[in-house]
Amino acid sequence: MSEIVLEEVSKHYGAVRAVDGVSLRAAAGKFLVLLGPSACGKSTVLRLIAGLEEPTQGRIFIGGHDVTRLEPDKRRVSMVFQSYALFPHLSVAENIVFGLKVRRTPRPEREERLARVATLVGLTEVLARKPAQLSGGQRQRVALARAIAAENKICLMDEPLSNLDAQLRHGMRVEIRALQQRLGMTVVYVTHDQVEAMSMADRVILMRQGRIEQEGAPEELYAQPATMFAARFIGTPAMNLVALADGPRGATIRGAPETPVLAGPGAGRVLGVRPEHVALTGEPGVPGSVASAEYHGADTILEVRVGDETLFVRAPGRRELGPGARVRLGWKPEAPHLFDAGSGVRLDLNQTLPQPA
Repeated sequence: MSEIVLEEVSKHYGAVRAVDGVSLRAAAGKFLVLLGPSACGKSTVLRLIAGLEEPTQGRIFIGGHDVTRLEPDKRRVSMVFQSYALFPHLSVAENIVFGLKVRRTPRPEREERLARVATLVGLTEVLARKPAQLSGGQRQRVALARAIAAENKICLMDEPLSNLDAQLRHGMRVEIRALQQRLGMTVVYVTHDQVEAMSMADRVILMRQGRIEQEGAPEELYAQPATMFAARFIGTPAMNLVALADGPRGATIRGAPETPVLAGPGAGRVLGVRPEHVALTGEPGVPGSVASAEYHGADTILEVRVGDETLFVRAPGRRELGPGARVRLGWKPEAPHLFDAGSGVRLDLNQTLPQPA
């Protein structure tokens, strides 16, 4: 069994609550991503699971066994770090089997594991090289190979791709996910990059200030953000969040009283709609003026001022709209989200006034 369970785990450094009452479950053989901004506690959670930190309170279970006070080397977990942590004076092959030598694994078994994992991650041709002779992607593969060679069913990864360029990151995301599925490993993966989380995870835990903000499948966090923080963090560009006001025929966008966007009151509420769900339309769409337009090839990101608020629109193809151009915006009835302006918590959206899209 390789399931990981945390029960009300906290880690305090004096008055600082780095992790504050976190409970989670990483199912055996699944890919769990801890996502969040810097200093949200995600790396501390990983270190607590690994045994590199001791919790202030709470319990940690691995495979049904309480490992809260167990030494790191007895937890049977592998780790892949952001810095690769390779020995520069050792060859690729020696780096991969270093842990096995320390644990006195017999030489024939070491060589068999080395050959297998080198083939698995595409390092067979560079086993004699030193880390300085490798590209960033190859060094990351060495770190992965070392973790796989240990044959632990759990692998903890702390921002392993952040030092790579965008093209390499994409390739490594695909490789890591494929390896995890092929080997059936339980992976807990820390990142601040929501693209990594959305593309790799079976389940995502979004963290904020040491606590869990929202947990669910990637599509759940995208389609049903529980808070405004979650709505802003997931999606590129981020979800539009615009303040509402009371209008004579329903809620309106603040500063634009002529067009209702929601049935009922608007004061104290925030309307959320993703840029890809906003369309350029005609009457009776919401009127606005273009502030800027960025052409990205497949689409154009328009920044549109509506009253006192700004909305971003992801329009397909190239749109020749200069600053000041008048447009009207619309979205389908199921597209909007509604949040409480004070708490930031998601509200039930019972009825919207449909806009043509």
